[in-house]
Amino acid sequence: MWRAAGVSYLRYSNEMASILRQCLKEPYREAAMKRDVTNITEKVWTNGLITAKTKIEDVKNGFEAAGTEGKK
Repeated sequence: MWRAAGVSYLRYSNEMASILRQCLKEPYREAAMKRDVTNITEKVWTNGLITAKTKIEDVKNGFEAAGTEGKK
């Protein structure tokens, strides 16, 4: 299914988990939505040192940024 959608398995599973969390009844939904927060830090290494750090707060934007950089 995820191959047919043209995305990685990780992205597909994250999207499906997010949809499932939204379908839960309260109070389970509120607790699950708190666990949906993900923090990603992208680090660029040059000669063994970190030259740049970028904090990605929204996973969807992180996937989109990674997709555009891969096409360069």
